[in-house]
Amino acid sequence: MRFMPLFFVVLIGCAEFPALDGTISDAARAAPYPTLTQLPQSTTIESVVDAGLSARVAALQARAARLRQIDIAALQ
Repeated sequence: MRFMPLFFVVLIGCAEFPALDGTISDAARAAPYPTLTQLPQSTTIESVVDAGLSARVAALQARAARLRQIDIAALQ
């Protein structure tokens, strides 16, 4: 049972993968790159995310302040 993972690794190493050379047609090679456009911004989603993120930041800062008040030497 100890050698089962090793057996699977060796078995995967014996697999034959298809050749990818020559699979792109000449028309695809000659095609121009696509034009990239920016996605439209949604202000409602951003405001909800900002509010949630601000709440998480405030909670983490409060937790950090509580952790800073702990005397580590007294715990030992």
